[in-house]
Amino acid sequence: MEPPDTASAAIHSFVITRAQLALYDPLQSRRPKLAVHSFTLEFLELDEDAHTAHAAGPVVLDSENGPVERHLKLSVPFIVEDGHFTIPYAADYRAAYVEITNPATGACKESLALANC
Repeated sequence: MEPPDTASAAIHSFVITRAQLALYDPLQSRRPKLAVHSFTLEFLELDEDAHTAHAAGPVVLDSENGPVERHLKLSVPFIVEDGHFTIPYAADYRAAYVEITNPATGACKESLALANC
C-alpha cells in the first residue's frame, strides 16, 4: 500500500488505523485500545525543523458503552521522502484529550489518551 502523499491524509490514516487510543478512567489502571470510528482533522501544524506534526480534532471511539467523542490533540514525528509525507511505523507519539472546563474563560484540562494494554 502506498503511503498517503499529504500530511492531512497521513495524520488521518494514522489516527484511524494505528494510534493506540483509549479512554482515561481514574478508577482503572488498565486502558485498553479502542477502535476509532472517525476523526476530523481541524488543526494541523508542521514543525519542519523538529520533523513533528501537531494535529487536533474530534475523534469518535467505539467503547463498550457505545460511541464516545473526545477532542484529540496529537504530536507525531514525520518523514518527507520524494514528496511523500509518512509517519514511521515505530513512531513515538503523544496524544491527549482536551476538554473545555469553563467556556467563558477558555479554561481546559487534558486527559491521557494512550492505551496501556
